[in-house]
Amino acid sequence: MVVSKSLEDVAVIYPQGYLNNLVGESLEKECNACIGKGIKKIVLDFSKTKFINSIGISILLSIIEKLKKHNGILCFTSLNKMHEEIFEMLGITKYALVFRNEDEALKHFRVAVKE
Repeated sequence: MVVSKSLEDVAVIYPQGYLNNLVGESLEKECNACIGKGIKKIVLDFSKTKFINSIGISILLSIIEKLKKHNGILCFTSLNKMHEEIFEMLGITKYALVFRNEDEALKHFRVAVKE
């Protein structure tokens, strides 16, 4: 399951449970809908994501690629230690910003807009 909210020009999406093909497809669909609405700043909050399999990783890479084509920014928040280590090992963190929590990511966007 995927839950989301929009805050002006930022979408915050919460994948929940096991990020596999089913949740991954919902996540990708939600990200595509946001991009279709012109939202190019997406925060993925993993606080309710327990496991991520290889299909989930490939879907995240697809989201990164699509956002890159639209000059968008992807942020990851609330990664547990294992997910953070896997993302670093796979090089995913080179293409997305990582913050401890949603508030830090949103603060980053507010500061970036003011500069």
